[in-house]
Amino acid sequence: MVMALSACGGGDGASFAPATGNTHCGVSVGTQRISGVVTSVHDGDTITVLGESIRLASIDAPELDQAYGPSSRTHLAAMVWGQSVTVTYAQKDLYDRVVGTVFKSDCSQVNLNQVASGAAWYYEAYKCEIDLRQRQAYAAAQAAARTVKKGLWATPAVAPWVHRNGVEAKVPATCPNGDGASNGW
Repeated sequence: MVMALSACGGGDGASFAPATGNTHCGVSVGTQRISGVVTSVHDGDTITVLGESIRLASIDAPELDQAYGPSSRTHLAAMVWGQSVTVTYAQKDLYDRVVGTVFKSDCSQVNLNQVASGAAWYYEAYKCEIDLRQRQAYAAAQAAARTVKKGLWATPAVAPWVHRNGVEAKVPATCPNGDGASNGW
């Protein structure tokens, strides 16, 4: 089931344009931006803004048929549904979804909040797509949530990539350029 909310009015400042730099809210990000109201929340790591399906980068939430999957979606919806956000990105995935970092108007990172609240895993297999500072923030957020058994960490949990594919994700030992991202951010 997909939650949907239609945006009202036409002058909400929505835009779909290249970013003016490679940072947003002090975070190293992709060069493209989408700003608008979140009109649907599919699951714990996928939303819709301006008709674009947005896959939250650097995280993987439980599938809806997994334990904690519906709760992860509910947590994400409570944060962003019907609210204006800015999505920064550099690429789309094979399903033509924007893979991006979602920021609320107060500069809080939605992706990181999902991990910190125990609503998603840090998807370390894609760590080379973000800078060292972000990798450290995601790893610390996950470690803290896991330590206090917050959210999905309260009971034994199967990572969504294992649930989907039956195997652990391959995590790179190092990234190109030491701490730099493989995509040049």
